[in-house]
Amino acid sequence: MGTMLRLTAATLVATALFSQSAAADFELGFYGGWNGSFDSDAQFRRGDTNFTMHSVPWEGLSFDFQGGAPYYGARATYWPDAAPDWGIMLDYTHAKVRAEGSAKVKTSGKYMGAPAPNKMRVSDAFNRFEFTDGLNMMTLNAVRKLPPLGAARPYVGAGIGLAQPHVEVTGPGFPKTFEYQVTGVAAQVLAGISVPVGERVSLFGEYKLSYAGVDADLAKGGRLSTSVWTNHLLVGASLRFGGGS
Repeated sequence: MGTMLRLTAATLVATALFSQSAAADFELGFYGGWNGSFDSDAQFRRGDTNFTMHSVPWEGLSFDFQGGAPYYGARATYWPDAAPDWGIMLDYTHAKVRAEGSAKVKTSGKYMGAPAPNKMRVSDAFNRFEFTDGLNMMTLNAVRKLPPLGAARPYVGAGIGLAQPHVEVTGPGFPKTFEYQVTGVAAQVLAGISVPVGERVSLFGEYKLSYAGVDADLAKGGRLSTSVWTNHLLVGASLRFGGGS
């Protein structure tokens, strides 16, 4: 529910901001897709525990309908009449990742007051370590249309914003954390192609690479720090408003 409210609010704000110029184009787009993340270190701190799990593998759950919606996103793009090949895009993405519990990874530091073992399974330390109600990112992007390829129009873009994952962590020495938090910077680069299928409707396919910084509060004084780099492959549709070219 919280995710949908934020998405609706963002869309309304974007509509209010970008629809002021009747001559310009304004697009609303919705998409689904797949995400897969690179391994990353994760540091956990609470009480006499301060240890790092190195190169934790992340499992993408793009098509998982349990515990929240699958991968989806929405965006609003303003194409000013004065520079019709340049756009300003507000992009919201709901990806899903989970640390692979069966993975045995290197550790360092102190775990529950003792030196951390050289290696341990993720599931030995945590019953739950995931962002499956959303590795959510909201970014403001600059987008550039490239020369057309027939009816198709390639484009590229880049942007920066905020990461707001649903932090889900519990395990020995770590009471249950289960909440949305703004945890740091989000950034992305993207490249795609858009194909019109009507006067105002287009279909698009896209690749993007995103970064989400996670510096999260855990229950009862704990802390989690990690960075998640993610590949995205997505397809969607957009509806254009306005009178721009």
